[in-house]
Amino acid sequence: MRLLCTRLLVAAGLLMAASLPALADCAGLDAQVKAAISSGNITALPGLADTIAKDTSCDSSYVNKARRSMALAYMLAGEQPDGSYSSEFVLGAAAIARPWQVSMALGDVKYEARDYPAAVEAYEAAINEIRDVKQVPKPPSREIEEYLAKRAYQAKSLAPSYIASRGFRGEPAGVMVPTFRNFTAVAVPVPIRFDTDQAVLTPDGDKAVDDLYNFLKTQTVTSLVLIGHTDERGSHQHNMQLSYDRAQTVADALRHRGLTVAIRIEGHGEGEPFAADDRSKYSQDDLYAFDRRVEYQVK
Repeated sequence: MRLLCTRLLVAAGLLMAASLPALADCAGLDAQVKAAISSGNITALPGLADTIAKDTSCDSSYVNKARRSMALAYMLAGEQPDGSYSSEFVLGAAAIARPWQVSMALGDVKYEARDYPAAVEAYEAAINEIRDVKQVPKPPSREIEEYLAKRAYQAKSLAPSYIASRGFRGEPAGVMVPTFRNFTAVAVPVPIRFDTDQAVLTPDGDKAVDDLYNFLKTQTVTSLVLIGHTDERGSHQHNMQLSYDRAQTVADALRHRGLTVAIRIEGHGEGEPFAADDRSKYSQDDLYAFDRRVEYQVK
């Protein structure tokens, strides 16, 4: 769904270029940057990005804003008829700078290439930047934030091993955090992995619990709800019990790590499959991976 990252959104980012300060000692380079962007001379942008980064006459704030504008201009030059962006131009833009629009498009490129760890990193970088009011004063639509959250979870589910949400200096980040600019998620899915048909954490599942615990311990939480879900295989009665037992295993693991809040356990079996972006385009095993999850709600 790269159409979400439309020309309008990218062009809005380019407006920064028109308002960049023409610093007295950096005016010459500033003029070259603006001229290259306004004329569509994208071949000049990578070299200019390197030049201003190395030129001591350009202060760091200017360099950051200029490189972001250049990255957006570079990506926009690769727009396709359907509104998506050529992977070549997305990768070129990402080498210059990664404003959230570029990170989102990079996530899509990596996702389609089935490089799920790289897709998680890119999507969560976009999510984290959008949360930064200083960096992104006007957030994109709720639709875009929901898309990023869904794709990041799906990429985590399909990655060969668990990818932890990364935050600056250990701060909560990515899709593990329920609060976005346009909404707060009621329930947050975590792709916690268990041994087949059992409520025993795999090593990857243990890493996912670590990630959840590292988030929860930074929050003011009075109580927690853990909801287990299974895929459709097996009888309803079996899946209801298995989903409950798996949520209980996660609760026990969190308590073992030191979480002391009240925890309520629920098992919903196979009855609530994950609402993927388009379930028809995934293999059955992919869908099973999405559906097997433990969701958390904080009170």
